Amino acid sequence: MPQQESCRVLVLGGYGHFGARIVRALSITPGITVIAAGRNPAQAAGKLPGVDLACIELCRLDTADPDFAVALAATRAQLVIHTAGPFQGQGFDVARACLQAGMHYIDLADGRDFVRDFPAQVDAAARQAQRSAISGASTLPGLSSAVVDALAPQFEQLHSIDMVIAPAQATPLGMATVRAVLSYCGQGFDCWMDGRWQRVIGWANPQPVRFAHIGPRLASACDVPDHDLLVQRYPGVRTVRFRAALELPFLARCLAAIAWLRRVGLPLPMQALAGVFARAGRCFDRFGTDLGGMRVTLRGQRGGVAHTVHWDLTAPMLHGPEIPTFAAVLLARRLARGEALPIGAHACVGLISLAEFESEFVRWQIESQIS
Repeated sequence: MPQQESCRVLVLGGYGHFGARIVRALSITPGITVIAAGRNPAQAAGKLPGVDLACIELCRLDTADPDFAVALAATRAQLVIHTAGPFQGQGFDVARACLQAGMHYIDLADGRDFVRDFPAQVDAAARQAQRSAISGASTLPGLSSAVVDALAPQFEQLHSIDMVIAPAQATPLGMATVRAVLSYCGQGFDCWMDGRWQRVIGWANPQPVRFAHIGPRLASACDVPDHDLLVQRYPGVRTVRFRAALELPFLARCLAAIAWLRRVGLPLPMQALAGVFARAGRCFDRFGTDLGGMRVTLRGQRGGVAHTVHWDLTAPMLHGPEIPTFAAVLLARRLARGEALPIGAHACVGLISLAEFESEFVRWQIESQIS
């Protein structure tokens, strides 16, 4: 029998913070040929540790180039994984270009508006091409929705969903991540609380949160797609809240101070502050640990009485940054096995089970538990 041709997967931002991790994972996956794409392929060797460059292809692609669509089509990829954030403020041209070239599309977007609006903006193009386009294949909402889907059957009535992510202090940070974090620092956004939309301020008013296996941390409100998507997915839920918790209280309070200054109208240069904050944060790494975590808490009624369930994740040895890549890797492997991805444009909600994520947790010694 003739050997089946491997699935060509192109990773945009393929030697960036998350893209390099996806390239590494897929480069050792049978049936996949990986193309690491970025603006400067000459930098790839130093930014792809653990990757045998002889086993992947490198190419220059810049989404801002006028001939991007032509260069993209020349790669002959079947699937494009877009990791080049931040996605806050991005349009949908990259997804449309992939679909026009007959390619499936997945991104790691965490921008609330981007992921929420993606199906309506891209679905017609995806269906015309008979391809799948999936946005938000990351921790939020890919993993978070899988956790809620797994726990929700325990409840007769689900009242609240509370999610907190707590990265280790020494976690490497890509500039796109820092810019995304600062984009809504001090900015107001709507959050579904007590059955109505209420205005909250990004990174303001940090509050202590406890986890199963890491110390308590100060958590602040962040603007993420789950605020819309989980409210839509679970009619009747009265509160959906997401917060992020930095390991060192001093840094959490620094962000809260920046939020306050922006709130009172001080015109801070946020683009410049992103680089300053990223560099300054590294000075405090020796005061932190290598443990990151995540907690999802559901509250409601079961058997007519109040019921609460906690799901905790603990990531050791600075393995936390692997987690946002799991959804895209799992979907790419699914396609490479010959399994169909859903035609049309979708937010990454309900597409991957918690059990599938748990298979990736084992590879990285990441523990999860329900209490």
